[in-house]
Amino acid sequence: MPLSQEQQLDAILTTYGPIIGMILVLLGVSLTLAGPRLLPLLTAWALFVPFSLTAGAVVYAFLGVDPRIAIWVGVAFGMMAGISGASIGENFHFIVGGSLGMGVMAVILSIIVEFYPINWIFGAIALDISFIIGARLVKNMKEPVTFVGSSSLGGISLAAGVTITSVGMQGLENFDSNSGLSAIIIVVCIIVGSLFQQWRYGDQLD
Repeated sequence: MPLSQEQQLDAILTTYGPIIGMILVLLGVSLTLAGPRLLPLLTAWALFVPFSLTAGAVVYAFLGVDPRIAIWVGVAFGMMAGISGASIGENFHFIVGGSLGMGVMAVILSIIVEFYPINWIFGAIALDISFIIGARLVKNMKEPVTFVGSSSLGGISLAAGVTITSVGMQGLENFDSNSGLSAIIIVVCIIVGSLFQQWRYGDQLD
């Protein structure tokens, strides 16, 4: 009898979860405490996460690809995006500012579309313009944006690592997703990481 999709995912997480989780935990700690030293890696990770998740979700949901294959397809696309963007690590703050601008615009568009239909072309143009505006606004804010951005990514990575490790060890059925632990980890990493980086690297960024 073939396994259901949930059983397949549970089997994958049980097998690979602890390994992947520990890697993410180590990466999260590194980004939280030493983000400015890892700007190329930081930029690559910032691009890897959305590209890998999006690509994996698309090939799984729309192409009907097996979940195991979809994961590796997502990883491959994410790696290509990350490697391509690693060379612009010194401009990491522009990426963060642009991403925040796009996030704000996405929220605004989601509210507008509830009352008025929006052509997807105009929506895409609005998101592009918001990215440019966001990047422009943080032009002279390299230090704080880099510190907070790297700490945030570190917190997300650490929280994801802890979650994946827990799921791998406990199984999906026994995992409590409403504990709030991930949110606590992210907030603590942002606060502690930003303060530590300001103390350690505050006079080293151009």
